[in-house]
Order: sequence, then C-alpha cells, then structure tokens
Amino acid sequence: MNSLFTILSGIRFDNPFWLLLLPLAVGGSVAYRLFWRKNRPGVLFPSVSALRNAGFSAVSLFSKIPEWLHWMVVSLIVLALSGPRAPFPPSTRDTVGIDIMIALDVSASMNTPDFGGKSRFEGARDAAMRFIDNRPADRIGLVVFSGGSFTRCPLTIDHNVLERLAETLTPGFFDEPGTAIGTAILTATNRLRAASSREKVLLLITDGENNAGEVSPETAARMAANYGIRIYTVFAGKQAGMFESDKKPDLSQKGRRELETVSRISGGRMFTAGDLFGLMKSFRDIDRLEKSRLKGRMPGRTMELYPWLLMAAVLLLCTEQALSATRFIRIP
Repeated sequence: MNSLFTILSGIRFDNPFWLLLLPLAVGGSVAYRLFWRKNRPGVLFPSVSALRNAGFSAVSLFSKIPEWLHWMVVSLIVLALSGPRAPFPPSTRDTVGIDIMIALDVSASMNTPDFGGKSRFEGARDAAMRFIDNRPADRIGLVVFSGGSFTRCPLTIDHNVLERLAETLTPGFFDEPGTAIGTAILTATNRLRAASSREKVLLLITDGENNAGEVSPETAARMAANYGIRIYTVFAGKQAGMFESDKKPDLSQKGRRELETVSRISGGRMFTAGDLFGLMKSFRDIDRLEKSRLKGRMPGRTMELYPWLLMAAVLLLCTEQALSATRFIRIP
C-alpha cells in the first residue's frame, strides 16, 4: 500500500496544459445537451414495445454504460497527451549484481572442533553457503589458502558449481603449512581487478595471523583498495569470542590487528565469531551491508505511462462501439 501511494503521489506530467482539455470537453458536452440536442428534430418510432420484446430494452442505469465508456476514452487520451511519468521504488530484481570473492582458510588449525561440535572450517563453509544462496544476482568465486593460495572457483553466476567445489574442501587441502593472508588477498585481487562490475568485494575468513607468504596483509590490502575492492574479514574460532570479554589472549592479538588494518584500509569491516551463531551473524551483517550499499547507489527509475493509457483507451473504445451497435443500440 505504501509503494502504491508513493507511485501515485509521485506522478509528474511533461505537458500538463493538455489537461485543460478535460474541463473544455465537459463544458462542451453540457452545452450540447442544453442547447442543441434538446431542440434536435427526431422521428417517432411507432412500435417501441416491439423493440423491447426483441431484446433491446435495458435498465436505465446500464443504458449509460456506452456513455461512461466514451468519457473514459476521452479522459485516457487527454491524460496520455499530458505525458505522465510515475516513479517506481527499486526492487530486488532491479539490483545489479556485484562481484564477490570468498577467501577461506584451509590450514590445519581450522579443523579445531570448537563450533558446537563442528570444526571452524565446517562452520565457516556452512555460513558461506548460506551467504551465497542469499546473493543470486552476484558473481561469486572462491579462493582457498593456508601457506599458499589458489583459486578454487573463478567468479561465476552458477552457484551450484561453486557450492559443489566448496563441499569437496577440507582443512589441509593442500600441503603448505601456515597462514598466508597477504597472499590470499593478492590472489583474490587478481581475480577481481579484471571484473567488469563497479562493486567488488572480498570476504576473508581465517582463525589465525599471517605467518607465511612474501606479502604482508597490509600491503595486499592497499593494492586491493587501489582497485576499489572492499575487504570484509571474519576472525573465527573460540579465541575470537574472548575479544568480546576482558580476557584477551596474547596469542592471536597480532592476527586480530592485521584483520582490522586490512578492513580499514579497504573500506570494509572486521567481524569476530567465537561460535557458529556469531559466524552466521557476521555473514548476515555483511550481506545486509552490501545490499544497503547497492540500494543507496541505485538511481531513481521512472516509467512513461502514455503507452498503457493509449492501449486502455483503444480497448475501451472498441468495447463502447461494440455495445453501442448491439446490446445498447440507440434508436432516435
């Protein structure tokens, strides 16, 4: 109801002076009835009852239908001449897809089962799957990393293929120990920088700090920012939940600072997830942030209404002519 009110209240006319024809037409019709039609000569028909018996009678109210249709046709034509335009609020179908790479840590530490019986990796993969399902219009790809990184799936709109490839992953997927966050960011950046979309996003999920590779996360983040890539980082694991309390372990402080720096440099945001619920919430927040950003960037959309008004006028005119020549025929 609110959307309909927004559309109706926002209608604008390119040539509103044509609307003056409506009161002129009404005035002409009144003058016709008062001065010309009233004194018009006519012919008496000898047997009106015979016509009624033949089926030409009609209730007086219904007999006005052709006249009503006639005035509706005139009104629609005048409205079409005035060039009406209606605003339409953006919908999900209007949303242009963006390009997203997901960088998933597959190091051995991600096998730790501290997500309610699930490992960190399983929790991260499940949350990523749900995120993918909520973004049907986006091209999404997958990068996996531990001591090195490689592209498991390039950017694709075929999310079924992407999910099948993700399901085959396990911690320790390839034999390169360590966590090369900077290298993973560079690998995803190389995939995203050639993409045609104006909106490019990297989601990086890890449970540790950068301890492998030749490129620091900060340097890689600056390179990504140069290509307009926003990086959202998720620090996953039981230790991540401790950052929300007064007990902050020294072991992963460096990793947390690295992820905060990466997100800040690229214009993204960092999340911490100490359990499966926190992980799911992080992905929901990222999904909401990106959808809000796109909605805010969408230009206003208007639709010209005159073609629809003219089609309706033609349809009503045909109906009026058909009724006037048959059921509601007028015999002077």
